[in-house]
Amino acid sequence: MSATDHGPPLGTRPVADFLARSADLDGPASREGIDGTLDDLAKLGLDPGDAVIVALSNSMRTVRTYLAALLLGLVPIAIPPRTPPTRIRRLADTLGARALLAARPDPDRYGAATSQAMGGVEAVLLGGDTPAGRGGRARAEAGTAPPYRAGQVLMSTSGTSGAFSACLHRVDALLRNARRHAAAVGMTAGDTVLVNLPLYYSYAMVAQVLAAYVTGARIIVTGPPFTPAGYASAIAAHGVTHSSITPELARRLLAHGTPPSPGPRVMTIGGDQLHPAQVARLLSARPDGELYLTYGLTEAGPRVLTLAAHAEPAHRHASVGLPLPGVRTSLRPETGELLVESDTVLERKIGGSAAGRTLIAPNRIATGDVFAIDEDGYHYFRGRMSDFAIIRGEKVSLSGLRQTVNAVAGVVRCVPRLAEDAAGENSLDLEITVTDPRPDTEARLRSELNSLLLPAERPRAIRIVAADSEDFHK
Repeated sequence: MSATDHGPPLGTRPVADFLARSADLDGPASREGIDGTLDDLAKLGLDPGDAVIVALSNSMRTVRTYLAALLLGLVPIAIPPRTPPTRIRRLADTLGARALLAARPDPDRYGAATSQAMGGVEAVLLGGDTPAGRGGRARAEAGTAPPYRAGQVLMSTSGTSGAFSACLHRVDALLRNARRHAAAVGMTAGDTVLVNLPLYYSYAMVAQVLAAYVTGARIIVTGPPFTPAGYASAIAAHGVTHSSITPELARRLLAHGTPPSPGPRVMTIGGDQLHPAQVARLLSARPDGELYLTYGLTEAGPRVLTLAAHAEPAHRHASVGLPLPGVRTSLRPETGELLVESDTVLERKIGGSAAGRTLIAPNRIATGDVFAIDEDGYHYFRGRMSDFAIIRGEKVSLSGLRQTVNAVAGVVRCVPRLAEDAAGENSLDLEITVTDPRPDTEARLRSELNSLLLPAERPRAIRIVAADSEDFHK
């Protein structure tokens, strides 16, 4: 274990200090202490190890709620706040979640009579006639233990969509990964970190929020929608020195002209691949700044590789760098698939059709991504083995989308097709084969899918095809 692995554990007083020095973009430093949130959560009567779903937009309130849940030994999972109730109920059933924490949930849609106010957040106990509620009551009556343990945490699998699944991690492992990442990208106690990526991304929650917590930095929380002008304004108003964005946001900044100048001391970019020419433009726009390209995935805990692009020759700008301390990588000889071994990888995956495939051995995962590694150990991303696509800046799992659509009554097959819209961005069309097509089938399916799918998953166009009894698809 390296020197960067040692730092503060998650504790009430350090969390209170972290919250006190941090702020929302348009508000003062957080005046709401952690004690009130701990008291409100404790009144729900949940046990350590109980899972809770946090469906809140980016704010310090979300950070405080999430950290308070961890301090109480609950097992939170953060999801997009616009997730449809139907999807939340299915996720709760899969995970055995006992409560939903959201802004204005309708209790009736979750089989509950009322919600409980918690200082701007409302809690719905998942009971009534929902499968999760029946399981919770049966467990309580039988005196059996929760399915998880205090000190564990659930995180949505890589990609904001996909099957109803999650990665089970240890909180101490996430803190360890946060410390290693912070050291690799030069985050210090003197930094002000802008958190504008969704907090349900492991990138934002671990590589920014937890990294700031363990280093003593402060965070400024904002959220979608992202605009170049708003980004520049936030940096100038709060003296932001450390910023993390996705390649899609970096491209939007470059299309707008140049990144804010002088801008933050450090910019990190993680997610999809960034073209070397765009890396060069970012470097030339900020000649005195630091630029780090990173690679990771939720299953790894999450960060894996880092390239200090400002300190490397141009021929390495296509790389995502070298492994973090404590991380070992290798390639499958037959496919080039990247394998990652680390003490920060997930304990197990819950739900989803590929629940047993990612974790191939203790502390070792198969990423599903194809890489090349040069003789100096630098890693170069070559593509994905699985069928993920970037739609409107979100990573969408086409296999998970197919699973959701195929589960709709009357659908026998769903074929997603990627296309480009008028702006040159990826868009998604669906060809849906149904058993009994009618004039209103497309409208009926679109209405039902809008209740199941996240905005990035919703198709631009739907083509309805009649099922052929002699047609066979494996």
